[in-house]
Amino acid sequence: MSPRSSVKAELSPKSPGAWPRWGWLLCAASIAAASFSANPLVAQEAAPAPAKSAAPAPASKQATTREQIDAWINQLSHDAYPVRQAAGEKLLDAGMDAREALLTIADGPDPETRAAARRLVALIDRTEFHRRLSAFAADVDGAQGLTLPGWERYRQLVGGDAAARTLFVDMQRQEGAMLSAVFGVSTQPSHEIWEQRMQRLVQWPGAAGNQSAAPPLGSCAAMLFLATGGEMEISDRGAMLVDLLLQRPPLREALQADNQRSTIRRLVASWILHCPNQSDLILQRRMSVASMHGISEALPLALAVAGGDPPYVRIQPQTRAGAIVLVGQLGKREHAERLEPLLEDATVCFPPSGAQAAGQAANTVQLRDVALVVMLHLTDQRPTDYGYVRARMQSPGLYQIPTLFVQNDQQRAEALAKWRAWKAEQQSRESRAESPEPEAPKNE
Repeated sequence: MSPRSSVKAELSPKSPGAWPRWGWLLCAASIAAASFSANPLVAQEAAPAPAKSAAPAPASKQATTREQIDAWINQLSHDAYPVRQAAGEKLLDAGMDAREALLTIADGPDPETRAAARRLVALIDRTEFHRRLSAFAADVDGAQGLTLPGWERYRQLVGGDAAARTLFVDMQRQEGAMLSAVFGVSTQPSHEIWEQRMQRLVQWPGAAGNQSAAPPLGSCAAMLFLATGGEMEISDRGAMLVDLLLQRPPLREALQADNQRSTIRRLVASWILHCPNQSDLILQRRMSVASMHGISEALPLALAVAGGDPPYVRIQPQTRAGAIVLVGQLGKREHAERLEPLLEDATVCFPPSGAQAAGQAANTVQLRDVALVVMLHLTDQRPTDYGYVRARMQSPGLYQIPTLFVQNDQQRAEALAKWRAWKAEQQSRESRAESPEPEAPKNE
């Protein structure tokens, strides 16, 4: 049913004649429950519109004057039902030209005109949203500079190529109201709306009564995109819901696909890097996702957490140790130098257990132990040659932190001295290789 033809269904009583006074009140009550889902652009449109936010209106449509709009608005409270119905259809046909005037009476004193105005604004916004979305989808190369709520941030994080644009259109089709609420002006805290929606997506199979069912990819991608922050806070519970969603279809299949630059993979990397929740628990989960799927784009986060950079200065030692081993998994030889300052950090990140806890230093893992073993790995050396004889990997490049210990501080000091000697020798070799050899004297 088109928006124009739906006026009778959404604005009119079931039978012609005079509209009952209580009918308008019922309509107003129903709007409160349906306004968010039926009004995807109301929040976004309240903000200043971008220079090119939609395709131009058809040239064949005649401009509507403010006098005509005001006359039709006055007719919304007319005693005769046909007059009210005709006024509603004309206002809907006027579209965005009538929206501002309708908003002025949407909170007015008369319940009949207030209810009609709110419903008309919702219908106009719905029509405008679909028009703008169609224009945006048709502009496949972005030549017209069209935009939608959240597009600029999405393009910065994920990109504006054809695949990224296609996913964004799907996100808008599935969650246009949510994106508008977050990137526009909303009276309800957007993080609460987002968390409620996340809960429904995580519980999707049970709610659908079909264990093989999966939520739409566009919905999952939109919720993941909103979890990258920028406009919204993310609680521990909300971030854990993201983690659960990543473990289920369709995001799980998209991450497992053999495509290192897929749009979903880039979106997940953006969540790992930019999620505003900096708690130890969520940092550990974000880094775990990066490790599980080998998302090398997450390396900057691992380096920052490992070094205790702001805002990670108060992160627990266990979390920093996890970040160091993630550098070993995702990093390269040149990243060993970034870990060099940690060789002076004697903070215990894995204390001894059992009998060793009585006062022995054996089996105690310090941050400098983890850093040294990872640096040895990045420089193609063997930890066993430095006394870390029990160092073990649980997956390629990812060490088990409890195994990264030496028997005592004397062995630790010897291992650090050996590393420094090796590094000095490497620097000497590089210096000799870069220095030009002196020219041989010419024979007279």
